[in-house]
Amino acid sequence: MGICLGKTTTSRSPWPDLPPDLAALIISRLPSHRDRLSFGAVCRDWRLAARQELPPAMPCISLGRGAYQSIADGKVFRSSHGADVTSFGSYLLYKHSRRLFLRDSSSTIEIPSDHHECADECSDRGAHDPCGSKRTWPLIPAEGVAFTMRKVLVCSSSLLVAILNRDAGRPGSAYCLVFFRPGTGQLSWVLLLTTNMYGYKHGYKYRDIALYRGKIFALISSEQLFTHEIEQPCRVQQVIKDPTPLPPGIDPSSPSFLVKHYMVVSSDNRKLLMVRWNIPHAAYVHHSKMNLQVFEADLQKRQWLEVNDLDGQLLFLSRTCSRALAGSSTEHYGQTFRGNRVFILGTDWARIRRRLNPCTCHDCEKLGNGVPSYCVYDMTSGKLSLVSLRRTRRRKNAGSEWFFPSG
Repeated sequence: MGICLGKTTTSRSPWPDLPPDLAALIISRLPSHRDRLSFGAVCRDWRLAARQELPPAMPCISLGRGAYQSIADGKVFRSSHGADVTSFGSYLLYKHSRRLFLRDSSSTIEIPSDHHECADECSDRGAHDPCGSKRTWPLIPAEGVAFTMRKVLVCSSSLLVAILNRDAGRPGSAYCLVFFRPGTGQLSWVLLLTTNMYGYKHGYKYRDIALYRGKIFALISSEQLFTHEIEQPCRVQQVIKDPTPLPPGIDPSSPSFLVKHYMVVSSDNRKLLMVRWNIPHAAYVHHSKMNLQVFEADLQKRQWLEVNDLDGQLLFLSRTCSRALAGSSTEHYGQTFRGNRVFILGTDWARIRRRLNPCTCHDCEKLGNGVPSYCVYDMTSGKLSLVSLRRTRRRKNAGSEWFFPSG
């Protein structure tokens, strides 16, 4: 009796036969970065489709202690770097063995944990020459690095610029500009101490920074705009001097006048925008009331020009990162993500509301109690709506960060 060794017929998976252009279309319609990774893991052809130029995935909101939740599908994931992690755009800043690292999907940069002062005369030095004093100060207070580093901008693999809260936790703390050059032997952040218009050596109170047209643009609290050269950040030039007019009925000298400023580069990289918003101060103002204005930097006329239309863009604003997405790439994600809208973190909104007469509606109470949320301002209608994240509970210190996964 013999054994018949015939060929065994196996069924072939039909998935690799999916045309590449159709696979690319499907993956471009997935708003979640994790879903895109799962899609690309099915087969090699799909992985290749996933590597094509895709519209940006929708961002996540920090839930604190290393947890992030996608605003597109509500899925939660945790950072592999532990609970003490802060996000700056697509980068995560974390601490390991008493050292600081900044990491995205393709690179890891070790950054210093202290800083030293830079003098005015250093602008005459070469791009990589050491400048300023040799004395250094610790960067991280007891409250942690997130309390000190307000924003980190990775200009290139050889230059990082950040806004540093130098006197964190003290009254009248100053938000200064610092820079660091990896790979040059520079062992600490360089603190720019250019003398401001009032003669103060600590410079200006910086609100935001952005990389635009190959230069670093810095916005201060009075809405003046400055540029710093990539090769020599100490070289500074004022490009816009006059602030924008306030809406009627707004008194900037009032103690209740609390305003937020953000800068963001348009999704096509052609415009530099400034967003200014505040909440009207009234006895029973509902959460749907706010003043929000968007301005474009006209560098030729050296002034801010108000714009009433975002050309279909979505603007995501926060102190650690602000980013613009083209509305044409997000409109199929749902009604909330239609174009011409501005997204503000609920924690930013709650900080302002707590200092004014609070609204007692259910939505505002959730914001005040730390339920992770965000606000959506419709530029077309001028209306504001609040969105609470799904499957989340109240958190005492919910993070105030957008995170934009990449890779």
